[in-house]
Amino acid sequence: MSGRAEKRGRACYGSHCTAPSNREMRVLVDHIDEFESIFRRSERELLQYVEVPIQAVTVISDQNQEVAAGTIETMKKFVPRLEGVSHWRTICGNDFRTVAELLERLDQEQTDLVVTHRHLHEQSFVPRHSLGVYLDVLTQTTAFPVFVLPGSAASPSSVAERICDRVMVVADHISGDNRLINYGARMCRTGGSMWLCHVEDDRVFQRYMEAISRIPEIDSDDARVLIENQLLKDAQEFVDGCVQVIQESGPNISVRSHVGRGHHLQDYQSLIKDNDVDLLVVNTKDDDQLAMHGRAYSLSVELTDVSMLLL
Repeated sequence: MSGRAEKRGRACYGSHCTAPSNREMRVLVDHIDEFESIFRRSERELLQYVEVPIQAVTVISDQNQEVAAGTIETMKKFVPRLEGVSHWRTICGNDFRTVAELLERLDQEQTDLVVTHRHLHEQSFVPRHSLGVYLDVLTQTTAFPVFVLPGSAASPSSVAERICDRVMVVADHISGDNRLINYGARMCRTGGSMWLCHVEDDRVFQRYMEAISRIPEIDSDDARVLIENQLLKDAQEFVDGCVQVIQESGPNISVRSHVGRGHHLQDYQSLIKDNDVDLLVVNTKDDDQLAMHGRAYSLSVELTDVSMLLL
């Protein structure tokens, strides 16, 4: 203990100062730890819930007006909470042949949500490991969310027998995912369920653990346990805070959580299958790069059997 700390640690009675007992020191340390814990909890960012306004929806199809109109009716049944939409608009196959033409059409009228399929205008050649050039550009250069129906434009999967009451939100950033979670709640049918999911990448974790194991000053066994526990604790506390906010201020839906460490794609595939998820909500934009970040891209490319909302 330094001289200054030692002086602070002494108890003074009149003109006499005595060193505190071990028990007193333990109580003092416990109080400091408790205060620090409370302070840190107060610093944590809580979800700011807002009701997302959706008044205008644009359906983009590479087919004719009849097919686009059918998609509108499908969406109204699949997502009942879109019943308040006042303006449905269609952009059909003959209205655009290039990305620039599509963006120009979208700019002509305000929209709050775009609904489309993968691989527009690519019936003859459907690239397996891509969303298609139109969807790639839409998700990265426009501000509105893109609702991607399952399957592709050439081979769509039907959602006619489903209702969007099981929504899964991939909360990768642990905090600051207000928009992501609010949209998930907005799409979930009244009385439905929303899962807030966070999976720590096992490969990244193992890489850091291997680096730590080569530092002799660090007990790698303790570090592995402590770091993993702290990562999952931070994520779980954020998710628990979101659950509380939505239950208090949000719509009438049940909110569940999944926090763990593993393989992103495999874990989300299992979660979607086990919970019969109707819609997956993913953040596709990255402030540090133009292209969609790899984690979101792999999910949106591989998980073609489930509807996705790309933000």
